[in-house]
Amino acid sequence: MSTSPSAVAPATASERAPRPARQPRAGRTRRLVTQLGAVALAFLVWWVASFTLPIGVMPSPVATFVRLGALASVPEFWAAFGTTVATFAAALAFCTVVGIPLGLAIGSSSFATQSTRLVFDFLRTIPPIAILPLVLLTIGANFQMVLTLTILGAIWPILIQSIYAARQGEALLVEMATSYQVPRGWFIRHIFFPGALPFVMTGLRIGTTICLLLTITGELLGGAPGLGFEIADAQAFYDNERMYAYVIVSAALGLLVNAGFYALQRRLLRWHPSVRREDAR
Repeated sequence: MSTSPSAVAPATASERAPRPARQPRAGRTRRLVTQLGAVALAFLVWWVASFTLPIGVMPSPVATFVRLGALASVPEFWAAFGTTVATFAAALAFCTVVGIPLGLAIGSSSFATQSTRLVFDFLRTIPPIAILPLVLLTIGANFQMVLTLTILGAIWPILIQSIYAARQGEALLVEMATSYQVPRGWFIRHIFFPGALPFVMTGLRIGTTICLLLTITGELLGGAPGLGFEIADAQAFYDNERMYAYVIVSAALGLLVNAGFYALQRRLLRWHPSVRREDAR
């Protein structure tokens, strides 16, 4: 029995339909290969530098990871790691719980926004490290000192972005909700919160990075327990292999935190055009 061209055409179209779905997967594969290539290049440069620089200045990657494996079996290593993670988590939780509601409340009022702008602009320009001596003298070299220092530096991007989030609501949607007398709870849940979420997530992402950096910096310069203290202690005793091992752990912690927040952001903003465009690449 002969088959007409019209009967063949739908089958051909159905066979070609899945092809566009392969493009995002290919794009993700290319990005992954590029990232792995950058990591391999960094390790190659590190390995070459370890043989080029004077002996003892920079240990080789192999020696560093061997030392890291030895440290992983010591309880003090996990105690320092746990202290840093606990301080970071506590500071980030405080900045989130306080910064987001306070910023949204201030941003919802033009009077409050204008009244606090000068104060916030002045306070957020003060480097947290500049007040480290004062915090050390007041609190001492302990967990509370690092927590205070981290909060004073990390809360500002979260607070400021939350203020901008409340101010950037689409006027047309607000006017329509007012005209139709939309209940306030429904307005906040379906209009205000989705419109503010992208700005809030941007502030959280910046604040998360600053939070981790200040946690380790406060431990390193202030002498409080944690990964930063271990880095400073190894440097003081010229134990470069141990120092670089703790630096690698700090960098790996930063990558894990960033990857986790990136996954959370993509899940919460999966409806946003920026996430959809990235998925389509």
